[in-house]
Amino acid sequence: MRPFPRGLGNRGRVEATYYKGHAGLTLLLTSLTLMALPPSDSALQVLILSTALSTLPDIDLELRRLSRHLHHRGPTHSILFALMAGLIFGYLLQYTYGEARWFLIGFISATWGVLSHLLGDMLTYHPFKPLWPLSQREVALKLCSADNRLVNEGLLILGGLALTFYLFKASGAIALTAPIVQPL
Repeated sequence: MRPFPRGLGNRGRVEATYYKGHAGLTLLLTSLTLMALPPSDSALQVLILSTALSTLPDIDLELRRLSRHLHHRGPTHSILFALMAGLIFGYLLQYTYGEARWFLIGFISATWGVLSHLLGDMLTYHPFKPLWPLSQREVALKLCSADNRLVNEGLLILGGLALTFYLFKASGAIALTAPIVQPL
């Protein structure tokens, strides 16, 4: 069985590596954030949707085939894009399910998924403009390359562990509060 669809070759392998890193980082950040909140169905929905949407900024890889003016890590790698994606996804979920709470779930999920993607990309050598169009300042912490398999798979493992820990906490199987010591 081929690990990647015929015709993708090495590109499919590299894109799968990136997805692991972005999904892992989103699982890690979202699970850790949600541990501070009371468990709810909405929290789990945000966790799942934000992870699924964490590679949305890389849509520019497909769109640049249509236009030579687009480049990777351009406008889709900005906070403005995160907010626009949140508004659109929130509207689509509210329209689909007919309840206002779905707007908030969609908005938070898409915005958070894109923002976590930007945080992941900031770790790499390739600079981009997260504050576009307000600022042209490029950001890159230059800690690793985007295709670093060890980093990407490490983030996926850490994200999976954080998710597991969150699910145990949300189910009540573990408590994160310190026991109250009774005086003797």
